[in-house]
Amino acid sequence: MQKTAVFLILFLFIPAIHCYAEPSGIKTHKNLAPDLYEILHRLEDKTSEIRTLKTEFVQEKELAVFKEKIILKGMIFLQKPELFAWHIIEPLSYSMVIKDDILSQWDENTKKIQKISLAKNPAFQVAISQMKDWFSGKYTSMTEDYNIIILKRKPVSLKFIPGKNTMASNVIDSVTVTFRDDERYIYQIYIKEKSGDSTLLTFVNTQLNTPLDETAWEVQPRVK
Repeated sequence: MQKTAVFLILFLFIPAIHCYAEPSGIKTHKNLAPDLYEILHRLEDKTSEIRTLKTEFVQEKELAVFKEKIILKGMIFLQKPELFAWHIIEPLSYSMVIKDDILSQWDENTKKIQKISLAKNPAFQVAISQMKDWFSGKYTSMTEDYNIIILKRKPVSLKFIPGKNTMASNVIDSVTVTFRDDERYIYQIYIKEKSGDSTLLTFVNTQLNTPLDETAWEVQPRVK
C-alpha cells in the first residue's frame, strides 16, 4: 500500500481498518431497535436519491501531543456508481481519484502520479469501499461492525462505536455523524481516537445532483 494512501485512510478521517478484522458479532440491522431502524432507512432513502456530490470540506485534526490544530481544506466529488475524488487544496496539495477499480494519487512533494489496482489489493479495496459507504449513505451495512447510538433526532446525530472484535476498536473510540437539517447529506463527522487525537470534518457549500466538471477527475492539478 502506498504511503500517501495510508495517510489518507488512517490519518484523515476514515476508520476503515476495521475491515481487516473478523466479524464482530454485533447484531445486524434485522435486530435493530425500531426507532434506529427507521432513522437509518430514512437517511438511506434520502441519500439514495443523490447521483452526484460536490462539497468543500474543512478538516481539523487535534493531536494529543500538540496544542495547535492541523487544518486542511479541500473538495470532495462523488458520481455514482464508480467515480470518487478527494482533493486537498490547503495548506498542501494532494489528490486521490478512483475510477472503477483504479486509484490514482498525486502529491506536491513527489509531483508524480501513482496508480493502485484495487482488484490486486483486496484488503485496500474493502477499505476504499467502506469509505465510499460513508459518503454514499449506506449506514445499515455498518451495523455489522458498529454499535449505533442516537444522540439527537433534530438534526439527526448518530454515534458509531466499533465492535470489540474489530481492529478499529483498538484505534477508534467513536465516530459521530451529524446530518443536515434536511437529512439529505452529512454536515459533520467527528472521530475520537483511543490515543486522544481527534478529527472533525465539516462539509460546506454542498451541492447535490448538479453536473460535475470533468476536471474533478483529474488527479494532477492543472498548471496555472
